[in-house]
Amino acid sequence: TQEEETESHYKATGEKRPLTDLGKKPKNQKKKKKKDPNEPQKPVSAYALFFRDTQAAIKGQNPNATFGDVSKIVASMWDSLGEEQKQAYKRKTEAAKKEYLKALAAYRASLVSK
Repeated sequence: TQEEETESHYKATGEKRPLTDLGKKPKNQKKKKKKDPNEPQKPVSAYALFFRDTQAAIKGQNPNATFGDVSKIVASMWDSLGEEQKQAYKRKTEAAKKEYLKALAAYRASLVSK
């Protein structure tokens, strides 16, 4: 039969068999939903706000630093930041989150009314 010939071919030549020959089915890839460009964007985290604020200064001091290098420096600065300073960023995040939730509710209401 065809299967036996194929099997003997792989054994004789020492070739590896393609995965499709093993009877494995390819995994179904989930289709991603396209995001609506009109949907409000989620607010960024306190750390992301801090990162935005400090990244330019660090890049100015270290012009040859890679993004990874800058990220490590910002992360160590965030870790050494006092709790009060972190709270300032957390308050900004909370305010942005409240605004986002209001905007999202209005956006979803506009979808329903269409």
